[in-house]
Amino acid sequence: MSILDGYLAEQLSDALINADIPQSAVVTVQETSGPAWEPVITDVPYDCSGWIDTYSTIDHVDSNVQVNDRKVFIVASTLAVTPVPGNTVAIAGSTFSIISVALDPAGCAWVCQCRT
Repeated sequence: MSILDGYLAEQLSDALINADIPQSAVVTVQETSGPAWEPVITDVPYDCSGWIDTYSTIDHVDSNVQVNDRKVFIVASTLAVTPVPGNTVAIAGSTFSIISVALDPAGCAWVCQCRT
């Protein structure tokens, strides 16, 4: 647990929302049900808030960040599930596949490397 967790994450989330930075977004996760020998995979959408950012040039050097990848921030308090690679996020008229996910140090936002 970080000293930034909890209260600070709540304060940062509230500040972002009050500043009208996040946009409406939908994270779609795949949930499995049914027996193991015949699983049923269902896409389940979860409404949330977030924003899109770009990677700097240095982020592309010696990494798996491709030129057209985007950094999508999802306000953690607005999402009922934990995003994972393979999920999708629809935001600002675009749909992206989530390649990697990390929680920012304050626990305020999920930082997703996304690809079209």
